[in-house]
Amino acid sequence: MGLSLKKFQTIAANTIANRYSFYAHHPERPHKGPKPQPFFQLLSAITGAGKTAILAEAISQMRGSVDSEPIVFWMSKAKSVVAQTFSNFTEGGKYAHIIEGYKVITIPQLTPHLISDGSSPLLIVATTGLFNQEGQEEGGLNIYKKDQDKFGEKSAWERLIERSDGSKRRPLFVVYDEGHNFSEQQAKLLKQLEPDAYLVASATLKLPESFERDVVRKVQGWFDECSDASLPQLGALDAIDSSGRTQFAMFASTSVASKEVVEEELIKKAIQFDGTIAPMEQSVDALIDRFRSIEAEIKNQGLFFKPKAIYVSKTNMVGNDADDHTRNFEKRQAAPIRIWRHLVDHCKIDPATIAVYANLKFSDDNKPDAFNLFSKGENDFEAFSEGNYQHIIFNQALQEGWDDPACYLAYIDKSMGSTTQVEQIIGRVLRQFNVKHYDNANLNSAHFFLRVDDENVFTTAIKDVKRRLAEQGSPIEIVENFGGSKAASIEINPRDDQVVELHKVMVLSDQAEEAIEEIIQSFPHFDEGSLNAIAEAKSGQLKVHLDDLTAELEDALWTVKGHTNPVRLRWLLSTAIRARSAQALAATNTQDPRFDVLVQMRSIANIEAEKRAKDIVAAYFQHSELVYESHGANFKFGSMRVPVSAQAYKNGLYERYGKMNNFEEGFVDELDATGHVWHRNPSAGGFHIPLLSEGETGAFYPDFIVWKGGLVYCLDTKGKHLLTDAIARKLFDISDGEKTKLHVRFISEGHQSVIGGKAVAGGYTVWKLKQGTPTPIPVKTMAQAAKECLKP
Repeated sequence: MGLSLKKFQTIAANTIANRYSFYAHHPERPHKGPKPQPFFQLLSAITGAGKTAILAEAISQMRGSVDSEPIVFWMSKAKSVVAQTFSNFTEGGKYAHIIEGYKVITIPQLTPHLISDGSSPLLIVATTGLFNQEGQEEGGLNIYKKDQDKFGEKSAWERLIERSDGSKRRPLFVVYDEGHNFSEQQAKLLKQLEPDAYLVASATLKLPESFERDVVRKVQGWFDECSDASLPQLGALDAIDSSGRTQFAMFASTSVASKEVVEEELIKKAIQFDGTIAPMEQSVDALIDRFRSIEAEIKNQGLFFKPKAIYVSKTNMVGNDADDHTRNFEKRQAAPIRIWRHLVDHCKIDPATIAVYANLKFSDDNKPDAFNLFSKGENDFEAFSEGNYQHIIFNQALQEGWDDPACYLAYIDKSMGSTTQVEQIIGRVLRQFNVKHYDNANLNSAHFFLRVDDENVFTTAIKDVKRRLAEQGSPIEIVENFGGSKAASIEINPRDDQVVELHKVMVLSDQAEEAIEEIIQSFPHFDEGSLNAIAEAKSGQLKVHLDDLTAELEDALWTVKGHTNPVRLRWLLSTAIRARSAQALAATNTQDPRFDVLVQMRSIANIEAEKRAKDIVAAYFQHSELVYESHGANFKFGSMRVPVSAQAYKNGLYERYGKMNNFEEGFVDELDATGHVWHRNPSAGGFHIPLLSEGETGAFYPDFIVWKGGLVYCLDTKGKHLLTDAIARKLFDISDGEKTKLHVRFISEGHQSVIGGKAVAGGYTVWKLKQGTPTPIPVKTMAQAAKECLKP
């Protein structure tokens, strides 16, 4: 079964496709002579956001905006990435269902017939190295060679430039995955293909100057001239966003909020940095201690996977000098060898689980048989990947395409003038295993151990990481400890004398599934090719006057231009539901044969699918309910890391807790004074409650949990500026059967009478749910607030 797209991925793909459709059909689209200028869109997203899935969904939707079946030229620099993409797109691959209808091939499989066959869309995957050559006629690349037996008098490249289906030129979409490798020469060669659109994906990107001149500025000129056109349909565009980007920069770039990626559990929620000036051996020892703690936590959670760690250092150098590769192995001083010896001899790591992926030099007889060396780069990558090693020692050149979600830890040697940039390594450890956050912060965190010359190097490295993540709008928590030669943090477990009971809150959706099934069964039947299943491809123009956004919109002017391309009705319905709620899609059975029919985008059938999707999501939230699973497994409180200097408490579930803000510190002091057992719930991996309404987040992590009289109280402190209508989604009482088991309460600063209303300075407000309505209760002191929160 294919991988289901996340809501944010569907929205991002919709944005790209809508912008392409608007641009492609606009009557003032720029041209160079009779040929239209290409569309451009940058997909900017943090590592692990699923850029490939978003791009695949985008080209599927863009297919519906052209009047003949398109050709997609999908590129990436690394062979391993291209091989993985091909595997994911072909039958049985996790993205194959997204590009349903596309014929997927590699360059060696390309034929003139496939280029000219306009009966189905074509997707060609290739490395940039396949065409990235200046002297095309003299090169050895097959794509430029004239092959009498296969392509006649013209090369495959020339055939792609023509791409005639017999009556018209087929649209060409160029997709550049891992686009940070985009070069001037690549831009020059791709220009020869005269694409209809460029989609370029990267977390960080600097476009070639010629591409800026020949593509981006042409689109910008068009955008500036028609800036009064229907911008609302292109995505939410303000005049200038919070980061200072211009309106055009927002149009030319689809940015994925990192918060969404974290919320969907694709990447980890926190990064823990431990810095030291101690020798490499001590830093690696600290990593292995954490490694074993994570192994124990995996077992404690009832999980079955093996964590991985990476070790980044210079390869053949010792400081600024070359290591003598002819010396006996035991006397070699190159960092990868020293790390390997320490792991095997001191940490007792099985050498069969260790790989060294680097161009490390050896003489003929001084490499042990147990030393697993992969020194041939891309040519060794497949063999390296198949080894499934747990400890990987490498330099900065670890192959793109290796981003293993089981990788939890990294050692980086930044001493002796190392140029290794920590922020460049982050992506290797950021993906979340099994796309699921666990009930333990260590399993939802990336753990970095930095060896540095002095604390300033550590501080600068962390500052760079924070800057990089801030640029991406990332909510990932950063925890930093610098301990010199001693540990700056300790690992603690719940007190032995504190026994608490906490069970998960589940979504009961049986009634919702019945309501959804009724909607599905009432879905009308559409016949393929009927009037309700086809749609005319239209280009439209709609004026929105930016100086008067409240003015009534004028009627759009539409021009008919052929028909849209057909897609499965099931795909249209699933996409529309997913864009609103992945949970609702999971509760919907779309396997009814009526959804097998091919219909055209923007047809009556498409409109009906959109309408029913909205009804399905509304039914899911209306008929589902939250239940407290008293008979389920008890929530597992695992180990937790806190600074050595962390504050100790008398009644905390753990003896100590880490840093809190002033409001939280004051509140927790009063909680501790009540004598009831309480816990500071970590957002990086703690107890959470699902949310049953549309909104930015799908789960609620309360700040504090308190146990009193057989009831569980989930308490959340909010500054007055954070108290908005959004908390109404999170304020509820949850029952098991007819008995209430869990209460949610909010505490805000000042006295407020309504959510979002002005707070009167002084005192606090406790928010409870009474008769289904959020109700404020004013109190004078924090002690009174703590006691009020714990009243049934």
